Amino acid sequence: MNLEEVMKNHGFNFSASCAGKGSYTKWIKYQGKRAYIAVHDISGEGFPTTLEEPVRVAIHELRSGDEVEPPQEISSLSSYLESLKE
Repeated sequence: MNLEEVMKNHGFNFSASCAGKGSYTKWIKYQGKRAYIAVHDISGEGFPTTLEEPVRVAIHELRSGDEVEPPQEISSLSSYLESLKE
């Protein structure tokens, strides 16, 4: 199973901004508002390419795109995905 399939199994889709930044995103409800989770590589400029690399995870308001929580840096994408199962 490739990384994109793993992410789809967790509800994430690949997304690219008009600025060329790629991430995996998932729509959620956050404090009663529509929002999305964005998973980037640790630089915040691209998307992760392996399960072992560190990632930056942020929650954004859907309409404005503003962050609603400070981004979290997580030791690996696989660790983050495991935390979703809890």
